[in-house]
Amino acid sequence: MIEKITAANLDAIANPVLRDYARRYVDIEAGFREAAAAFGVPFAERAAGEAVAPDGVTARPAGTAAQTAGAASASDGAAPTVSAPAGLRVLNDGKSLVANWQSSACEVCRLGLGTETFVMTLACPRRCFFCFNPNQADFDDRAPGPRDVVAQLEARAAQGARYTHLALTGGEPLLYPDDTVTFFRRAKELFPGVHTRLYTSGAGLDENLLARLRAVGLDEVRFSIKTDDAPKDREAVLGLIRRACAFIPDVMVEMPVMPDEVALMKELLVRLDGFGVRGINLLELGFPFFNGQEFARRGYQLKAEPYGVLYDYAYAAGLPVAGSEEACRELLAFVLDEGLSLGAHYCSMENKHTGQVFQQNAPHAATYPLRQMSPRDHFLKSAKVFGADRGPARDALTAAGAPFQDDGDFDFTEFSLVALPALEATMPYAPVAISYAICEPREGEVVLRELRLDLTTPATFHEADW
Repeated sequence: MIEKITAANLDAIANPVLRDYARRYVDIEAGFREAAAAFGVPFAERAAGEAVAPDGVTARPAGTAAQTAGAASASDGAAPTVSAPAGLRVLNDGKSLVANWQSSACEVCRLGLGTETFVMTLACPRRCFFCFNPNQADFDDRAPGPRDVVAQLEARAAQGARYTHLALTGGEPLLYPDDTVTFFRRAKELFPGVHTRLYTSGAGLDENLLARLRAVGLDEVRFSIKTDDAPKDREAVLGLIRRACAFIPDVMVEMPVMPDEVALMKELLVRLDGFGVRGINLLELGFPFFNGQEFARRGYQLKAEPYGVLYDYAYAAGLPVAGSEEACRELLAFVLDEGLSLGAHYCSMENKHTGQVFQQNAPHAATYPLRQMSPRDHFLKSAKVFGADRGPARDALTAAGAPFQDDGDFDFTEFSLVALPALEATMPYAPVAISYAICEPREGEVVLRELRLDLTTPATFHEADW
């Protein structure tokens, strides 16, 4: 059993040193929630009967197939297990759910190996209320375009980069159609066999440009559909998608799912399947700390438990909106129940982050022998005992031949999670903290930053939980 330490259970921790140490993370989360809510979109209340699992996933009671597609469930505080209807694949510890086909680009995205997405420009003719480009750290500098993405490609090749997948996005890259075509032609020249994809709203796209993109070997195009467009504008984009199927091998749609538009999305899925669209990425809607009045006007709230581990993630979409995940699950069940042929992939906000965590931690994991990189979320994790529990723990670890490290400043002893069973015989129900950490580059060096603590005991810990 692993339990997240929260304001609700903090005072129940009997060890005063651990309780005081853990309080800082409870206070950090409280401060974060207060700051996030100040943007005008409140957090949703956790529904009755729900519990927070160790990875931050909110466990839900079982329901119909459409309600429970890919739902996480937990019992007795154990880590959640993910159940799914037949035909639905559960990937990345439940952060990614797939019916039918999935783009190979999505598969490599989970670890971020051999793939890169280049930004032509952040300028765009659309004004989507949920757009997170204004939340980019250097939005003001990057909005004008185009950027010389071909020169960037050539620089990567000169540095010896090796790619299996390359993408071009924006803003709207097709504001610069010639540069877009040149990018994909050069990508194939510099990295033979690379899979290429384009993100677009369809602005400026016609059959002539589709033919040019086919000629330079574009493998995949992902269209965004704006559900709040006027019907005639939405039909125009759907017409482009249908025509693109005759030119590009894999035509996809990628769009965030609004919690209150499930019926409209089901109609779109049926039509896209009829066009021969290869797949759709159903994105969890995010609030990008921007345009809060519009989110509030629509009655949207932030997900009660936005992330398992709070961190400064590079993906700029902000915080997940309550209800979007459930809507995506219902749409996946619809695809299966209706026997649609197109692939449908639910990509959660958490799914977007795992590649970053892996990339930051994997190169340095061996530097910290008392920590192991979790196969579930890629954070570096260790066990800590505090105060009066340190002496008995050190004795048990020494008897087992397990290494440990003392910290006198914070009065704890740290050791590997794989050594935790060594404490069970002598201190089975002593409180043990599980520490989550990430490696960060700072001023030319890499430092280890602790982000969160969970609570367990030697008798109730299961290695599969972490």
